[in-house]
Amino acid sequence: MTVPAPGRPGRSGPARPADVPGPSDDEGWAVVLPVKGGDGAKSRLAAGAGAALDIALDCLDAVLGCPEVDRAVVVTAHPPTARAVGLAGAPVVPESRPGAGLVAAVRDGLAALAGSPGPCAVLLADLPALRPGDLGAALRAAQAALRRTGGPAAVFVPDAEGTGTVLLAAGSAAAIRPAFGPGSAAAHALAGAARLDLDLPRLRRDVDTAGDLRTAAVLGLGRRTAARFRTGDAARHRSGDGARRPGG
Repeated sequence: MTVPAPGRPGRSGPARPADVPGPSDDEGWAVVLPVKGGDGAKSRLAAGAGAALDIALDCLDAVLGCPEVDRAVVVTAHPPTARAVGLAGAPVVPESRPGAGLVAAVRDGLAALAGSPGPCAVLLADLPALRPGDLGAALRAAQAALRRTGGPAAVFVPDAEGTGTVLLAAGSAAAIRPAFGPGSAAAHALAGAARLDLDLPRLRRDVDTAGDLRTAAVLGLGRRTAARFRTGDAARHRSGDGARRPGG
């Protein structure tokens, strides 16, 4: 189920109900970023919690620098991550059920934005090469798809492999039905979200393994991640590559 690029004919996916308008051009986006934090975050990178936090903060920098974004919240149960996010300039939503998983954390963030007008997106925070312009382009494409007459109620951008999801967006927080996890691209399509196969490699390159990180480095890492992997952690990643788990 692939949504054509703006300006191209055709549509796919379940239609948005006629009485539910899509986002208007002048509405800014709210963005939810779930961040696991702690020793278990990005364990297959074998680089520790500090690396996972650097990746998340670089991703957050891109969100906060994106003109299309009016508001961003980070969901985490990890106090050091919450402190770092606060210093970076974003509000933190504590997980209501720590350890309950990614979908539960996303729902906490969506609940915090329930009263916010305008469109909403969930962005995974393991995108260390993301730039504000990449996110802006994705949100504009999502907005165009959502605004079409009879368009979908939600859209998603798959990861580089095409099986996971890096971005899930809708006209409001209440319209988002998260299904993150292994095979999430298929799960989101099954739930009615339309697929946007955008040519935005920095957005679609999530990082779970050393191989992913090397690919992201070619695209250009954010400043924190680049600094970390220029130093001692870099040697660790030249020696091995974990198997990538499908989906996100």
